[in-house]
Amino acid sequence: MIEHSDYFYLVFFVLIILASGVISEGLAKKQILHKELARKIFHFIAVLLAAYSAYVFVDYKVLIVASSIAVVLTFIAVYKNLIPSIHHDRELSWGIFLFPLAFFISLILLGKENREIISLSFLVLALSDSLAAITGTFLSKNFFRLTSDKKSLIGSITFFIVTIIILTVIPRELNFSFEAYLSFEFLVVLALVLTVFEAVSSKGLDNFFVPTVSSILLLIYTKDPLIQSQFVIGVFLALIVAVLSYKAKFLTKDGSAATFLLAGIVFGLGGWKWSLPILTFFILSSLLSKIRKSKNEEVELHFEKTGTRDYLQVIANGGIGGLLVILDQFADSNLIYLIYIASLAAVCADTWATEIGTLKKRTTYNILNFKPVQQGISGGISVYGTVGAILGAFVIAVSGIFWIDIFYMEYLLLIVITGLVGSLFDSILGATIQSQNKCLVCNSITEKKIHCGEQTFHHNGFKWLNNDMVNFFAGLSGGLLILVLVW
Repeated sequence: MIEHSDYFYLVFFVLIILASGVISEGLAKKQILHKELARKIFHFIAVLLAAYSAYVFVDYKVLIVASSIAVVLTFIAVYKNLIPSIHHDRELSWGIFLFPLAFFISLILLGKENREIISLSFLVLALSDSLAAITGTFLSKNFFRLTSDKKSLIGSITFFIVTIIILTVIPRELNFSFEAYLSFEFLVVLALVLTVFEAVSSKGLDNFFVPTVSSILLLIYTKDPLIQSQFVIGVFLALIVAVLSYKAKFLTKDGSAATFLLAGIVFGLGGWKWSLPILTFFILSSLLSKIRKSKNEEVELHFEKTGTRDYLQVIANGGIGGLLVILDQFADSNLIYLIYIASLAAVCADTWATEIGTLKKRTTYNILNFKPVQQGISGGISVYGTVGAILGAFVIAVSGIFWIDIFYMEYLLLIVITGLVGSLFDSILGATIQSQNKCLVCNSITEKKIHCGEQTFHHNGFKWLNNDMVNFFAGLSGGLLILVLVW
């Protein structure tokens, strides 16, 4: 039975959100209110009411239905540009749509029994994000870009400080059931992780990642408080890896930030069991890339990106692993770990096939018709590259062998096969539908958008299917193939 107060709250909250949207948009159009301030006032009110509703509603079905309707309506509002002030001086922002989407997903995944966690996570988004944007806009003169959106140091510091205050004060003042299980060190590290997520997010993605990541990590570590120290140590180690990798020019600035987040989650949730394989892939592949570049730099002319990895490359190669380690917290299964190793073996096999196959100038063949092609062209394979793929998959298999409960020979064979097939699948995509450009100066086929100092033109394949997407699908194919082989 739905409480009558739920209907009252719902109608009242909807009217407040609509009124605040109309008023802030009107004030922004008349230039009475700064666009950024108007946008954040509307953002603050909407998210704050969502946080409060998660805490007070009796029947969550009402919230789920309301948030699902909000997802549809906000998608239309952004797509049709019905609220132009939300974009400010930036590209199209989906933040107003991603916030109710994150709220809907949190309600479904966490449920009524974790209402305090949902409320706290969205309160962080409401206060920290709004105050960070306002202080960054009006108090900062220096900005930086990790992705497409510009951020400010003072804004990030504001986000970090406010988040710590919220995470420590609100659970204690409202007597949340999990307050006694949270250590201050854990909350500080969680605030740091959320701050970096906000800093690397663009086009409103922070409205999704900040509350979602906060909810998931709070849920995991309140259910098992004993591993909070593992999370603190894991994030600290991830910070060291990210900084040293940036100094060694293994990573760009945005790649370093993405590595910190990904490694922090993998190290903090999975311990050495999940950390050793991804560290093995990252360190050895980065070193191999540096060696190959010193031996055969000419082949770089065909590659979309250099050996210094950016955030998209980090996500493409390790994003599946990050999702799997989170899933493993809720469905502890040896199969999930096996999928993780297989997907990582596929991306490592693909990387090593490229690096070893292009160490020296050798004959390369198109994977579909075996006709000679330029070395470095997507879809090309070689004998040395294939051997490199096998070695890459084998190394990943060995790095995870300590936590496998099946026969070692069977395990090694499975992982090497899935890694090799994932690498070959990457080459097939590269030879068929991956985006390829043509340089009008030298007539070379390349993945680069700029070649010989001039803009290249699309030659074939799907424009959206770049090398990062192909790498992601290669890893995904390895994970899916291991399911087929195991079954």
